[in-house]
Amino acid sequence: MRDSGSSRRRIFAAGTFLATALLAGASTLSAQGSRGLYLSTDVGFAQGAGTEAALSGPNSPTRCDRLLYPNLADAPRDAGCLAGTELGGLYSFNPEMGLVGSFAVGYALGPLSIEVEALQRHQVIHNTLLTLGTQAGAAITGKETEWSAERPPWGDISEFRGRQFFANLTWSVPTGGRLTPYLGVGGGLSQVAYRHYLGFARKSIAEGYLEVFGGTRADPGASPDWQRAAAGTVSELATDVSEIGLGFQLLAGVDYALSDQVSIGLKGRWVQTPDLSVDAQWTTIRSHVPVHADGVTPFISTLDFSRLGYWAVGASMKYRP
Repeated sequence: MRDSGSSRRRIFAAGTFLATALLAGASTLSAQGSRGLYLSTDVGFAQGAGTEAALSGPNSPTRCDRLLYPNLADAPRDAGCLAGTELGGLYSFNPEMGLVGSFAVGYALGPLSIEVEALQRHQVIHNTLLTLGTQAGAAITGKETEWSAERPPWGDISEFRGRQFFANLTWSVPTGGRLTPYLGVGGGLSQVAYRHYLGFARKSIAEGYLEVFGGTRADPGASPDWQRAAAGTVSELATDVSEIGLGFQLLAGVDYALSDQVSIGLKGRWVQTPDLSVDAQWTTIRSHVPVHADGVTPFISTLDFSRLGYWAVGASMKYRP
């Protein structure tokens, strides 16, 4: 009898353990494959791609610039001045690690979930030097010997921020445990906003600007008026960029169920944002008002920005009311 009672107790204990395990598993699975509303948020780190800014547009030769002559009538009007040249160059930026955060409202249909998500990204992007290449026009390549060694042609992106409003579709992989990996894809509106600056500084007479044209700093009066007036001048462009386009993202992550209502996890994403192009008027040209050699036509260039996408990894939390 004692053996029989002991066996019954062992069977009862095993049954209780099995029932408890089944209930716990069912509870976890119900969270993984449940239907209903949920809220989620994540915060983490973002790393941008190697953003590029290509500069292009018409340029007028420095020697033709009326505003560099004491007597405007002395400015040349030959065919070379009328035709002008093409400005061009490339800036390649390397963003530092930034921050990204998101908030989403979704509805689970079992393993499949549909959600609407808002993302915010802040990035630090340092200034960079001009890169010459096949895209560089004669207005740039022909002046390499004129740029100041102390301030070579540079570009800067500051106050960079990105916002996305995406509709996502995610698929969870039931594992029978508390860990639930998932994959997803999303798309929608993508905005980037930042301030872009670039500048070109010519050598001063002391740095040897006149020698570039065969003159000498020992006898500056022997050089033409326009050369002396152009020495040490700066051309700058500063513009606020804010554009909205269509983007998409790829998602991957894993959730860990703390309860039927709350999960925590890790989420990774790649966000592709659209390239953009802006026409911007220069702030100053050769240290005077931003007009071409005729003294009237506004000096406007095109800036083409590409590789604005980023990847991010962050800690996430999901709550089911």
